[in-house]
Amino acid sequence: MAARAAAARPWRGLRPAALWVRPHRLQHEQLPEQSDQPIQMENPYKEPPKRCILCGINVDYKNVQLLSQFVSPHTGRIYGRHITGLCNKKQKEITKAIKRAQVIGFMPVMFKNPAFLTDPKICNIKYPE
Repeated sequence: MAARAAAARPWRGLRPAALWVRPHRLQHEQLPEQSDQPIQMENPYKEPPKRCILCGINVDYKNVQLLSQFVSPHTGRIYGRHITGLCNKKQKEITKAIKRAQVIGFMPVMFKNPAFLTDPKICNIKYPE
Protein backbone atom coordinates (compact mmCIF):
# COMPACT_ATOMS: atom_id res chain seq x y z
CA MET A 1 0.00 0.00 0.00
CA ALA A 2 2.89 2.34 0.71
CA ALA A 3 4.35 1.68 -2.72
CA ARG A 4 1.02 2.39 -4.22
CA ALA A 5 0.75 5.75 -2.41
CA ALA A 6 4.28 6.73 -3.51
CA ALA A 7 3.42 5.90 -7.11
CA ALA A 8 0.22 7.94 -6.95
CA ARG A 9 2.02 11.05 -5.62
CA PRO A 10 5.53 11.27 -7.07
CA TRP A 11 5.98 14.95 -6.18
CA ARG A 12 5.57 14.29 -2.50
CA GLY A 13 9.24 13.51 -1.88
CA LEU A 14 10.57 16.39 -4.04
CA ARG A 15 12.01 19.51 -2.53
CA PRO A 16 11.69 22.92 -4.19
CA ALA A 17 14.76 23.95 -6.14
CA ALA A 18 16.96 26.62 -4.62
CA LEU A 19 16.86 28.72 -7.82
CA TRP A 20 13.12 28.67 -8.09
CA VAL A 21 11.60 32.15 -7.87
CA ARG A 22 7.98 32.86 -7.31
CA PRO A 23 6.51 34.40 -10.51
CA HIS A 24 5.66 38.07 -10.31
CA ARG A 25 2.21 39.23 -11.12
CA LEU A 26 3.22 41.93 -13.61
CA GLN A 27 6.34 40.63 -15.28
CA HIS A 28 5.97 42.76 -18.41
CA GLU A 29 6.59 45.97 -16.42
CA GLN A 30 9.99 44.78 -15.21
CA LEU A 31 11.44 44.09 -18.65
CA PRO A 32 14.29 46.30 -19.84
CA GLU A 33 13.44 49.40 -21.90
CA GLN A 34 12.80 47.65 -25.21
CA SER A 35 9.27 48.64 -25.92
CA ASP A 36 7.34 48.95 -29.14
CA GLN A 37 6.93 52.69 -28.71
CA PRO A 38 8.30 54.93 -31.51
CA ILE A 39 11.70 56.45 -30.94
CA GLN A 40 12.56 60.10 -31.43
CA MET A 41 14.30 60.77 -34.73
CA GLU A 42 14.89 63.65 -37.08
CA ASN A 43 12.20 64.39 -39.65
CA PRO A 44 13.47 62.88 -42.93
CA TYR A 45 11.15 65.11 -45.00
CA LYS A 46 12.28 68.37 -43.44
CA GLU A 47 13.82 70.73 -45.98
CA PRO A 48 17.25 72.12 -45.17
CA PRO A 49 17.17 75.69 -43.93
CA LYS A 50 17.52 78.28 -46.65
CA ARG A 51 20.70 80.30 -46.50
CA CYS A 52 21.45 83.69 -47.97
CA ILE A 53 23.84 83.25 -50.91
CA LEU A 54 25.73 86.44 -50.05
CA CYS A 55 26.30 85.87 -46.34
CA GLY A 56 30.05 85.91 -45.87
CA ILE A 57 30.69 87.82 -49.13
CA ASN A 58 31.67 91.48 -49.11
CA VAL A 59 29.26 93.56 -51.21
CA ASP A 60 30.99 96.49 -52.91
CA TYR A 61 29.61 99.10 -55.31
CA LYS A 62 32.62 98.54 -57.60
CA ASN A 63 31.69 94.87 -58.23
CA VAL A 64 29.29 95.65 -61.06
CA GLN A 65 29.10 92.08 -62.34
CA LEU A 66 27.77 90.82 -58.99
CA LEU A 67 25.36 93.74 -58.62
CA SER A 68 23.96 93.26 -62.13
CA GLN A 69 22.64 89.82 -61.09
CA PHE A 70 20.05 91.54 -58.90
CA VAL A 71 18.80 93.97 -61.58
CA SER A 72 16.14 93.29 -64.21
CA PRO A 73 17.70 93.22 -67.71
CA HIS A 74 14.72 94.98 -69.30
CA THR A 75 13.57 97.62 -66.83
CA GLY A 76 16.63 98.10 -64.63
CA ARG A 77 14.61 97.56 -61.46
CA ILE A 78 16.20 95.92 -58.43
CA TYR A 79 14.66 92.54 -57.62
CA GLY A 80 12.98 92.20 -54.21
CA ARG A 81 13.80 89.82 -51.38
CA HIS A 82 11.08 87.36 -52.34
CA ILE A 83 12.80 86.89 -55.71
CA THR A 84 16.48 87.08 -54.75
CA GLY A 85 16.23 85.01 -51.57
CA LEU A 86 18.65 87.27 -49.70
CA CYS A 87 18.47 88.08 -46.02
CA ASN A 88 17.29 91.53 -45.02
CA LYS A 89 20.79 92.82 -44.23
CA LYS A 90 22.32 91.73 -47.56
CA GLN A 91 19.30 92.96 -49.56
CA LYS A 92 19.78 96.44 -48.10
CA GLU A 93 23.51 96.29 -48.83
CA ILE A 94 22.85 95.24 -52.43
CA THR A 95 20.28 98.01 -52.89
CA LYS A 96 22.63 100.67 -51.52
CA ALA A 97 25.54 99.40 -53.59
CA ILE A 98 23.45 99.36 -56.80
CA LYS A 99 22.18 102.89 -56.17
CA ARG A 100 25.71 104.10 -55.42
CA ALA A 101 27.10 102.42 -58.57
CA GLN A 102 24.33 104.01 -60.67
CA VAL A 103 24.96 107.50 -59.25
CA ILE A 104 28.71 107.26 -59.77
CA GLY A 105 28.23 105.87 -63.29
CA PHE A 106 29.47 102.30 -62.98
CA MET A 107 26.04 100.82 -63.81
CA PRO A 108 23.28 101.94 -66.20
CA VAL A 109 20.01 102.97 -64.60
CA MET A 110 17.36 101.96 -67.14
CA PHE A 111 18.67 98.55 -68.30
CA LYS A 112 21.21 95.86 -67.53
CA ASN A 113 24.67 96.15 -69.06
CA PRO A 114 24.65 93.96 -72.22
CA ALA A 115 28.08 92.53 -71.30
CA PHE A 116 26.49 90.81 -68.29
CA LEU A 117 23.39 89.39 -70.01
CA THR A 118 25.03 85.99 -70.61
CA ASP A 119 26.24 85.55 -67.01
CA PRO A 120 24.80 82.57 -65.10
CA LYS A 121 21.95 83.47 -62.79
CA ILE A 122 22.74 83.61 -59.08
CA CYS A 123 19.23 84.05 -57.72
CA ASN A 124 16.11 82.11 -58.62
CA ILE A 125 14.09 84.63 -60.61
CA LYS A 126 10.56 83.28 -60.73
CA TYR A 127 8.79 86.33 -62.13
CA PRO A 128 10.88 88.13 -64.74
CA GLU A 129 9.67 91.65 -65.39
